[in-house]
Amino acid sequence: MMNIRIDERHAYVELEVFGRYQPERLSELLDAMRGLAERHGHFSQLEIQHGKPDNFWSMMSGISKLNQNAAEHDYLRKMRKYALVSDNPPIVLRAITMFTGSGPIAMRIFPVHERDHARQWIEEAVST
Repeated sequence: MMNIRIDERHAYVELEVFGRYQPERLSELLDAMRGLAERHGHFSQLEIQHGKPDNFWSMMSGISKLNQNAAEHDYLRKMRKYALVSDNPPIVLRAITMFTGSGPIAMRIFPVHERDHARQWIEEAVST
């Protein structure tokens, strides 16, 4: 199960995953991101994983298919921050965050007990 919440004040999408990702809800998540990008000119994502979620690869596959319609999903380039809260993050996300520290998207992984710190970090203004 997944919860998707939009924080308009700080322009981020909060994705909370309980047990498994729901690839069938990917369009709902992308619509939330698109809306924030249109209204604020940017957005961020706070992802909270409870346990080790199933269907990670199905969700990643759905996201990778977006490259086929890259112009339609240009709003994804407006992502500023990504925070993952997890005690067992997938190796792919660990590698991505390790090598993208100075890239256009600030990325960090937080252990579950630092969930509040992750929220504070995602809500801090991005220095330009």
